[in-house]
Amino acid sequence: MENQVIEQENVCLFCGNDLQSLSKPNEMVCVFCDKKELAKEICVENHYVCDECKHLDAKQIVKTICLKSKATDPIALAMEIMASPAIKMHGPEHHFITPAVLLTVLANLTNDREGLEAKIELAENIAMQSAPTCSWHLGTCGAALGASIFLIVWKGLDPKEQTSWDEGNLILGKSLQRIAQLGSPRCCKRDTYIAIEETVEFLRENYNIKLNTTEAKCNFSLRNRSCKREDCIFFNLKFALV
Repeated sequence: MENQVIEQENVCLFCGNDLQSLSKPNEMVCVFCDKKELAKEICVENHYVCDECKHLDAKQIVKTICLKSKATDPIALAMEIMASPAIKMHGPEHHFITPAVLLTVLANLTNDREGLEAKIELAENIAMQSAPTCSWHLGTCGAALGASIFLIVWKGLDPKEQTSWDEGNLILGKSLQRIAQLGSPRCCKRDTYIAIEETVEFLRENYNIKLNTTEAKCNFSLRNRSCKREDCIFFNLKFALV
């Protein structure tokens, strides 16, 4: 149902911008699957999504973008994924975005993408089983849980082992502490940025892995009725998309 609404709104499933009709069909490459076909419309940013990929759901969008991406900047990759209108303003897909993005950029940084798809799918399974719905009404955020899921999948940890338990809780605790200091309920975008930033710092301090990150700027302020606006560190109205 959600994707049907997206199609009716006549926006690009990749970036959310308006679609425009072409004066005559032109061969284009789908931004998701690389299929070539005659396109009757593209978005204003020249993206084309084939008829088959128009039906991708949120989790499929996350996996597809990550598996095609060569990015080593986790914030930039998260922003690219969250720009898709398939990704709701608030939703449990953010619990999966955090580990998927981090697994992807580390694979690209080390030039070792072997097994990446299996790792992303494992992260998806853990995220959807452990936090299948938003948990803001419980006073916490599943986007932070994604940081711990990343660590478990990346290191192949067994959660029953002491090391896994220690590190998983440490990285989760750091993310939740900063969310508590900077946040309020109902902003999955902000909490995803925070969880990623805290994980980047954790990797630098504990594994000497240095990931360069774009400064996180929120594009979603005008779409979020719960936005704290000037009280949020990521708020900047000039970046907001209508």
